[in-house]
Amino acid sequence: MKIVKTIFKIFLGFLAMILIFIGLFFGHMIFTLMSSGMLFWDSEDVIYENWNIRLPQNGEEIYYTDSGASFHGDGERYSVYEYENKETINSAFDWKNKKDEDMEREIKEVLERLKEQDVKISEEYKIDFNKKYEYIRKTKDDNSELYLIYIIEENKIYVIEDIY
Repeated sequence: MKIVKTIFKIFLGFLAMILIFIGLFFGHMIFTLMSSGMLFWDSEDVIYENWNIRLPQNGEEIYYTDSGASFHGDGERYSVYEYENKETINSAFDWKNKKDEDMEREIKEVLERLKEQDVKISEEYKIDFNKKYEYIRKTKDDNSELYLIYIIEENKIYVIEDIY
């Protein structure tokens, strides 16, 4: 009888270790998928989760690239959304319409970091700061930055995320 109890305790211990291992494995997988945005339907959902900002409706993501997956979800992301209706974009945010050369420099630094990681942005999807633009920017406590650049004549919003 004592042997049966000992075997039963060993079995329960072994079972507990297996369950803990499985829990840690799936927990890590879910965390990794969430950090990379793969558990979300699209990039707009990831932007909302990261920044609590909803992009205007009826936009089409025509370009996306990033610095690659990382354990903490940090890195650089760059996407371009195209819209048919200017009013949808204009009414979505309280856009700032003053040229901001400091912000332009910061964005160029983010794009340079992407380039250093062999992430190439096609010329047709690069921001042209010579065109009239409006923007919003959001900064988190960890110094992560979100830039939304609306190039008026293109009906496009460029989304640049610099996540720490």
